[in-house]
Amino acid sequence: MKPDAKRRVDLDALAREADRIVNLILHTSLPRVDIRIEIENFREACLRRYPDGAELFDMVYASRFRRILEQWGKDRPDANDAVARSAWDE
Repeated sequence: MKPDAKRRVDLDALAREADRIVNLILHTSLPRVDIRIEIENFREACLRRYPDGAELFDMVYASRFRRILEQWGKDRPDANDAVARSAWDE
């Protein structure tokens, strides 16, 4: 596989994982703590593929997840649970 094709496959996989997490936020009653774990696992996977990408991850994905949680997560059963809240929710 050519380097550009492999990069495209990797980027598509990251996009699918981000979409899966968004679906967890929007369409499940998974507790925030579990969503936070999914986000942390996703961040680690991104950094394994792109070690210098922490800042980019925070700008693109973390802000996206935070915005979606702010906008759509208010009705979650644990929305007011301080233990379940994290930096992703601030």
